[in-house]
Amino acid sequence: MSEMITRRVATPRTIRNVGIAVVVVVVVFTVGRAALRQPSLPNFVPAGPRRSLPQPGPLSSVSLSEFEGILVGQAALPVVVNVWASWCAPCRSEMPLLQRAAANYSGRVVMLGVATNDDPTAAQAFLTEFGITYPNVFDSSGEIRTRLELTAYPTTYVFGTNGRLRSRVNGAISEQRLAALIEDALR
Repeated sequence: MSEMITRRVATPRTIRNVGIAVVVVVVVFTVGRAALRQPSLPNFVPAGPRRSLPQPGPLSSVSLSEFEGILVGQAALPVVVNVWASWCAPCRSEMPLLQRAAANYSGRVVMLGVATNDDPTAAQAFLTEFGITYPNVFDSSGEIRTRLELTAYPTTYVFGTNGRLRSRVNGAISEQRLAALIEDALR
């Protein structure tokens, strides 16, 4: 019995279809990878006179310039800024891990919370409920969240030892990702 071997010849139409498929795969791969990348960073470089880090405890209202002064005052240490609100469910779940990170990196990293778009009394009760011992401030005017280009609650920003914004994570952050960002900022 003889076997017939058939050979297909690529037609222009087949070549075009394969080319289109390759382009689609490349575009989907590229867009998918871009979606996983960190969001673009706001053009935010803190400036102004140095201010002391507020003491943990009662939530004090600060202006944008006071907030910038706090960041400037922490030069030489990375600063992790977490913007949150008491009504935000992901903020509730992430607060304990931020507290652990503040304790684990004490003296090497500054942790600063910023409550915004919230009621000051509710925000203070939130801090008390979770036993937060790192400093937090209240953005009553909304200037801080606007200047940081906040698009989601919570959002975590990491500033390097040079005061420059190094990373931003929109939404809840995992303990592993936070540790990786902090370790990167410590280098």
